[in-house]
Amino acid sequence: MAEARIDVAGDPSGGAGGDAQLRRFVLERHPVRGFWTRLDAAWRELHGFQHYPPAVQALLGEAVTASVLLAATLKFDGTLSLQLQGNGAVRLLVAQCTHDLRIRAVARMEPGAAVSAGVEAGGAAAGFRELVGRGGRMAVTVEAEERAARYQGIVALEGESLAACLEHYFATSEQLPTRIALAAWEDLQAGVASLPGPLLRSGQAEQVLQRVCGEHEARLFAPAPVRFGCRCNPGRVAGLLRALGTQEVRALLAEQGAVTVTCEFCGRPYRFDAVDAERVLADGAQPAGPQSVN
Repeated sequence: MAEARIDVAGDPSGGAGGDAQLRRFVLERHPVRGFWTRLDAAWRELHGFQHYPPAVQALLGEAVTASVLLAATLKFDGTLSLQLQGNGAVRLLVAQCTHDLRIRAVARMEPGAAVSAGVEAGGAAAGFRELVGRGGRMAVTVEAEERAARYQGIVALEGESLAACLEHYFATSEQLPTRIALAAWEDLQAGVASLPGPLLRSGQAEQVLQRVCGEHEARLFAPAPVRFGCRCNPGRVAGLLRALGTQEVRALLAEQGAVTVTCEFCGRPYRFDAVDAERVLADGAQPAGPQSVN
């Protein structure tokens, strides 16, 4: 018998307080498995240095949540990346989740693009299309540490929401009947369709699962923590500075008095003054970062 999956995700922010977590569940007498997640503190830390219009931030939150749900279905050591490329206000969006549930993400907007103030996550279909445009594509990439090769599935951005695009991806790439944040089995449709917004945003996994599964006997597993985990650090940034070259670094120092490198994923700035930069550039220098980070 074919297997189906339910992926349920609430508001990434989760309201006040709360630990970010993922919980797996199965229906005892049906070939149905699923995951419930809320990002809470991990989401707040992720976008602590980033500044996006509300609609873009909402789409980024959906993508990060989706990356967690996707990574949870795999057995691998490495990183799963969900990437959207389009011709709308958001030209590129990347959300990543590692096998141990460390997340990071970034969105790039078209220069000068304006986003309607009324567009919100889960709102009108025009909202999603205003952000990603038409004719774009979605890629899911899995880079596993134990093998050199990587897996990548690419599909057209077909659907009027990110969830619909992911469902299209699974239908064409994985041949696995899946409904993201909605349902995966015909007799569960009514329960999912009736999920009220407040419950989905702030309810506990047990409450949401009871509403979705109803009379079906479900088993909920212990939570796994989800954390923000940008891989930038002073050592990596120092390596980028050396790769930039002595001549260009010294030219920047002469012009600005310091060199600041900003991580694209978390927005954290790393500032190198003249002493820091010369130490990094010195022959035989070890990959060490600046003494201070602004």
